[in-house]
Amino acid sequence: MLPTELIGRFHPLIVHLPIGILLFAFAMMVFQRIRKIDIDVVIGFALFSGALCSIAACVAGWFLAQSGEYDAALVAKHQWTGIATTALAALAFALKRFRWVLMVSTVILLTLAGHYGGNLTHGEDYLFPKKKTAQSVNIPNLDSLQTVELASTTDSTATNSGNEGVPQTVERKTFIYRDYVVPILENKCYSCHSATKMKGGLRLDTEAFIKKGGKNGSILSPGNPNASSIFSCLLLPPDDDNHMPPKGKPQLSEQEIAALHFWIKKGAAFQEQIETITIGAGSSPTALAIPSLKLAELPKAPSADSLAAKGSINASVSRSSQEAGILSTPVEVATPAALAQLQQNNIIISDFGQGSNYLMANFVNVKKYRATLLDDLKSINNQVLRIRLSNQPVQDDDLKKLASFKNLTWLNLEKTSISDAGLSHLQNLPNLEQLNLYGTNITDRGLLALPKCAHLKTLYLWQTKVSPTGVEQLKKAMPQLQIVMGGFQFVKPDSMGAGKKELPSGNKQAL
Repeated sequence: MLPTELIGRFHPLIVHLPIGILLFAFAMMVFQRIRKIDIDVVIGFALFSGALCSIAACVAGWFLAQSGEYDAALVAKHQWTGIATTALAALAFALKRFRWVLMVSTVILLTLAGHYGGNLTHGEDYLFPKKKTAQSVNIPNLDSLQTVELASTTDSTATNSGNEGVPQTVERKTFIYRDYVVPILENKCYSCHSATKMKGGLRLDTEAFIKKGGKNGSILSPGNPNASSIFSCLLLPPDDDNHMPPKGKPQLSEQEIAALHFWIKKGAAFQEQIETITIGAGSSPTALAIPSLKLAELPKAPSADSLAAKGSINASVSRSSQEAGILSTPVEVATPAALAQLQQNNIIISDFGQGSNYLMANFVNVKKYRATLLDDLKSINNQVLRIRLSNQPVQDDDLKKLASFKNLTWLNLEKTSISDAGLSHLQNLPNLEQLNLYGTNITDRGLLALPKCAHLKTLYLWQTKVSPTGVEQLKKAMPQLQIVMGGFQFVKPDSMGAGKKELPSGNKQAL
């Protein structure tokens, strides 16, 4: 995590200090006038402290706004009312003669700034919720989805209606996205993924934005729920950083998860679908059947016992031609003892399915990273094709330990502590195809080492210190390389379009 990003995350905490202190100062002014006592020293100290805390809140808020995850127009309102509040509080401290006028103005602006901030966090209808109209779609009772028919969406027209005793061909209209998916997203996801707030650069309030995905790439793979992060993130342990909705937010029920699974499995259609079905004589059209989903049977993080017995867990991943070539080459199975040791250190080991002995290593759940964990990983270096070390304090020297991972194709170093010196160690990885350096301190000098990675196809450089000149030089040296920079432009989002803001693309679902 970058230092500026860390400072930004303190804004929700810091911003409450000036609110309380400035309101206390105003209350003391009212109390002083009523009781006719001299407490100017207390009021002055409160105003000075409140103005100082307001400055700190403005700085942290500015850094938080740079994430681009909030509506630009609403951010601007919150930002400028906050800055104006800070200026008035400072003037109220310095100009005692005009303190009453300045403080009344401060309280008014403080109220507005707080209101806009609440809208950013909880949505624009948080304070005054909008009443749902008669046309609003409510989430149906999903407990009976196996026999429920989509409300107002089944239209049966018999082509042989005049012939009793013979089968009939009828049409059934279903609109799963509108009648089931949208209500679930609206109730459980829009608070963080809509026009007002776009965590991870992701919006889920329109078809175009769902198809576009977020800063980590596509979230939807029609026909394959396990390869769709919009679904697979629901199955992660609640303590996992990637679990959705985040811990503490209202969670989806098993029936709601089943509805999303059913929608994706059927192709994730965003339009009404018309099915032609044949029914027996005298029968009525069957209701839309959304089978219940037994979550206990779906893949989850493995236990130590299951790792020792099986060696890994299945994972649905996309494969490049280079990686497919490696997967076609037999490799011995990793020892249960080595896998159990890695599991004990909270390193998630996943396989590529279909009986493959090749593995992926994910450090996302490692709470206390240390370089010796990479030494432990060396026990399965021939089997490991992908490694995710994101958000860990990985140092340049740690990358030396990866030299023995000759089959490594994907390496995620997102938001680690590596610098230019560390990239020179990656030249020893002959099959490296995808490298994620998002949020690191890499500069143009570090890019000079990458042309020696002959098979490198995708490089993520979003929020690094590389310059456009350095990127152009790298493109000349490696014309086949796809470089993802993800520049931000703060513009008012268009709720009807998905192209107003450029975000880094790519798929990190397997890592």
